[in-house]
Amino acid sequence: MASNEVGKSSRIGRLIVVVASGAALWFAAFARAQDFEGQLYAPMNGPLEALFSQGRTLSLGAMLLAIAVTLKSGKRLNRAAWRNASFYVAAVNLIILIKLMLYGNYSIFFQGSFAIFVQLSLFVLCTYVHEQDDIMRRSGVSYVAEALYVFSVLFILTNIYVYIYFEHSSTVLLSKRFFGITANPQHLAMSIALCTPVLLYYIVRYGVFRIAGLSSALLLSIVLFIEYLTGSRLGFLSSMICIAAASRYFLDWRRFLYLMSLGILVLPIAYVSFYASTSELIWSRFIEGRTDTRSDTWASGWDAFLQNPWFGGAPGGDPPRYGFIESTWISAAYSGGFVALGILLVFLFLVIGYLFKLNFLRGKRVVNSEYIDFYMMAIVVCVFMSFIEAAFLGVFATHTMMVYLYAAGAGSLASSSRRLLYGRHRYPIGAGRYYVGR
Repeated sequence: MASNEVGKSSRIGRLIVVVASGAALWFAAFARAQDFEGQLYAPMNGPLEALFSQGRTLSLGAMLLAIAVTLKSGKRLNRAAWRNASFYVAAVNLIILIKLMLYGNYSIFFQGSFAIFVQLSLFVLCTYVHEQDDIMRRSGVSYVAEALYVFSVLFILTNIYVYIYFEHSSTVLLSKRFFGITANPQHLAMSIALCTPVLLYYIVRYGVFRIAGLSSALLLSIVLFIEYLTGSRLGFLSSMICIAAASRYFLDWRRFLYLMSLGILVLPIAYVSFYASTSELIWSRFIEGRTDTRSDTWASGWDAFLQNPWFGGAPGGDPPRYGFIESTWISAAYSGGFVALGILLVFLFLVIGYLFKLNFLRGKRVVNSEYIDFYMMAIVVCVFMSFIEAAFLGVFATHTMMVYLYAAGAGSLASSSRRLLYGRHRYPIGAGRYYVGR
């Protein structure tokens, strides 16, 4: 009886942590957009406006709740979690905050530092504890996947609701690009693209004939629709990279040959029939009216870095702030110099090391391959986006917190590789259901 009560209490506590974690990411995504003249867009409705004004406070509250429940459940934070790659991303953000304080922006330093501390406590330290339990017990879906799935459902459905009922308050009027509940279309595209790995993981794990898999497939189709609405080539391509990587679970070599044969027959017909309308669709959404400003901003950021190579250039405005350039690496270089760029390179080397370890585990078949590929897809997409957008930077940016979460989960799995291979456990042999004890 007592054991059942403890088990039920543990499940309830875990559910609270998962929902609070996903909700924290969702609350943080609410950022009121402004037009080019600095004017706020038209309001939506009462509840949404409350989330826009109190989103950060609610996000912090949800994170603190998840941390408190984790500690109350008796879980102890492991010192090994401090070696996670996510801390290097947080260090770069902290360096930027310190520079802003030195130039007079004291309020953002104290608020931002507290936010980073809370984010790391949940999305790295607590994540490590939960993932270690899940890995060793082989129980269900991991904490990271569950928390990101909760966020994906909330975030995707909210943006669709906003698009249907408040299009004029969530769309750039001139270019018709959709920014939803975020500050701009690229922020929305990045966060939506980072939902793709977890949705694909649920589809592969449960299949499309169960409720979890079918709902994930529906959400994934909405992801592609939102990427189209944002007009983000980066977000759309990131999502397609994940889909292409996951397709091998559904396409064995026979199905692949059938698909290739069908494509050879159908594509010429489709090209002749739909070329004009398809090319017009692509042109109007992803090309027309765009100017290649990235190369200009990259060049200006790099010039600023060369002028102050060690600690980066000074912030501008009153209060002082940095305008992040459309690249994590150039932004880190121009705002934090060699110091910030060097720390970020350490992060890059660590996550590349995670990829090698995870791929090694995949070959040994000691962990479900879809679980390993879930993290591999996420890391590849995070790194890919970082070269074209400031995906790792921003104290209260949802996409930055998602990077913390993905890197922390991947690091937890990578650090468990030795125990998984050499510890006392049972692991699958080949593709069958036979197991051997170690």
